[in-house]
Amino acid sequence: MPADFPPWDRVYAFFRRWRDHALVREFHDRLRTRVRERLGRDAEPTAGVIDSQSIKADAVVGSDSQGFDGGKLINGRKRHVVVDTLGLLLGVMVTSADTGDRAAAQVLLKQVAGAHHRLTLVWADAGYTAASSSTAWPLSRWSWRSSSAATTCAASWCCPSGGSSSASSPT
Repeated sequence: MPADFPPWDRVYAFFRRWRDHALVREFHDRLRTRVRERLGRDAEPTAGVIDSQSIKADAVVGSDSQGFDGGKLINGRKRHVVVDTLGLLLGVMVTSADTGDRAAAQVLLKQVAGAHHRLTLVWADAGYTAASSSTAWPLSRWSWRSSSAATTCAASWCCPSGGSSSASSPT
């Protein structure tokens, strides 16, 4: 803890109280709303992006909360994240790495839909969109767009190969 903070147990007591009363989420939501409004956007987003990231589990993580992601060859956990078009967090869920994207999306998107009623468009990669036509999707009011279509980036002084990460850095 920084030297100018109160003793750790006092700080933790405040954090625990905020967490238990859902104030951490409230603080986050208010900050997101302020950022969106300062940028000239509506307070509530109408479009978002969902994706996941598999991460290796630390040695202290119990084996019951981790799994093996065969696609990425990672033993650990997986973060499932929904952000708005500015990259501001709308929802997050952590699962074992062997949890499929579609299964996690059904749970996470129900939570996001409950909190963000104006959200009607979601971009997702093929791991999610394979289920978009399924009647199992809980959010039929949402439109889905695949983000797996190839996109091109024009070359510039800072990106001489047009977006390829294998290019050498500019001097």
